[in-house]
Amino acid sequence: MTRLHNINNVKIPFTAEEEAIADREQAEWEAGAPARAAAAVQRNRRNAYREESDSLFFEELRGEVPEGTHVAKVAEIKNRFPK
Repeated sequence: MTRLHNINNVKIPFTAEEEAIADREQAEWEAGAPARAAAAVQRNRRNAYREESDSLFFEELRGEVPEGTHVAKVAEIKNRFPK
């Protein structure tokens, strides 16, 4: 499919050089998809640990919540955001 520029409401086709550049950029973007997905999983897990499980660790140490509560929460987070 030919890509087009829209200049002053006039559609102008890409040159062969512009097509090659656009194809290369698209291939690079698609090749980076697994890395972006892995980074998103790590970011989501890190945020969930901070917001949901970190405090449970200390509450468990102080005996405020049953033993194993923190470990169960970590497992839940890992299941929610699988690698």
